[in-house]
Amino acid sequence: MVRHCDSIATLVFEKSIRSYPGQFVMLNVFDYEEIPLSLSSPNSVTVKAVGETTRALVNFKGGEIVGIRGPFGRPFSYSKRALIVAGGIGIAPLRYLYHWLRERNAEVTVFYGARSKEELVFLDEFEEVHVSTDDGSYGYRGNVIQLLIKENVDFNDFERVYCCGPPIMLKSLYELLNKKKILKRAEFSVERYMRCGIGLCGSCVLENGLRVCREGPVFRGDELTF
Repeated sequence: MVRHCDSIATLVFEKSIRSYPGQFVMLNVFDYEEIPLSLSSPNSVTVKAVGETTRALVNFKGGEIVGIRGPFGRPFSYSKRALIVAGGIGIAPLRYLYHWLRERNAEVTVFYGARSKEELVFLDEFEEVHVSTDDGSYGYRGNVIQLLIKENVDFNDFERVYCCGPPIMLKSLYELLNKKKILKRAEFSVERYMRCGIGLCGSCVLENGLRVCREGPVFRGDELTF
């Protein structure tokens, strides 16, 4: 158990889960509910307290027992030259991806935005990272999409653009990449409410009919609409 700040923590499991970056597990917190969480490593999830169950997870002391189903979903793909764009707790699956790519000798550049310095996690793990905070407490003052534009990033320098974050951030990045006609080279990790995690209940169906738990949670940019 690693407590990053009052609202964010990483829960480390006793055993690794055979998985790939971008996949998720259904975590059953006894006396609460079962929720989907992206893996932040083969043996961990990183969670932000946004409701009763996630608050309970963040307040764990270590040694607790949870139920795990999975891993589920389509993961990220490999590329030799990667650009990672993370917003907030979206850094969780992208942290797993970062280390997986680096272990396979990929070149990885990270752009990472959060509300404040307090909510920046795993920052010291990245070799090349550009940071923004909404309140200006660390790095560039503004959001991560504004930072990409400010630094005039040439997306043609990368084989893949990987991203995860809040919907408004994903929408802004989608529009930016669409203008540059490179959506096919982008991979978006999308979050939706899920009940079953295996494609049966329909709770996570997108507007285009794709299920986040089965066809996702990682989608190519040209598979999505915002």
